[in-house]
Amino acid sequence: MPTAESTGLARGAETTARSSASSLCDVSDADVARAWDLVVEAVFATQRRLLAKIESDGLPGPWFHVLRLLLNADENRLPMSALARQLQMTNGGFTKLADRMGREGLIDRRSSSADRRVVYAALTARGAQLAEDSSALYRAALDEHVRGVLSAEGLAQLADAAVTLRDAHAAELPNGGEHVLTERDPALPERRGRRRAPRGS
Repeated sequence: MPTAESTGLARGAETTARSSASSLCDVSDADVARAWDLVVEAVFATQRRLLAKIESDGLPGPWFHVLRLLLNADENRLPMSALARQLQMTNGGFTKLADRMGREGLIDRRSSSADRRVVYAALTARGAQLAEDSSALYRAALDEHVRGVLSAEGLAQLADAAVTLRDAHAAELPNGGEHVLTERDPALPERRGRRRAPRGS
């Protein structure tokens, strides 16, 4: 997910990256597919490493992203619809996630005094503390797994490419891209690790 920090890094390399984009027309379809597969694989693998310690401490990745967005927001609150968009979730899916976080005492919901139709999610004191603690772990992981691997120039170029792709495609996705990320419903049966019974048993 692009942040203000990554966008700032991107500005320095923006002109160079965009001027080289036209050279992709000289690359075969197969090479473009292989290159893109590598990008996707790298992002997923790195993000798993970044969230590993946080999730091992019992905080689900989607919950961490909510806490982090609220921690960086004015007055530690954001409209529920804005959070859903930034997390690329449906409004209904995010409402369920917010319900679970509310039951854990991490966020609460408040109506806007200016517009009763707008509902805000806000950090509780417990949520703010957990957001601070988990963000510190995340920054340490970034230092190890991103800064320890990429140069400043490489990170700036990567951030610029991400901003270019986001700006080119995010508005074109169905429903604003809200279908991409969903949290698994804990009421559903657990399927991971199950094996089919041998035939004839």
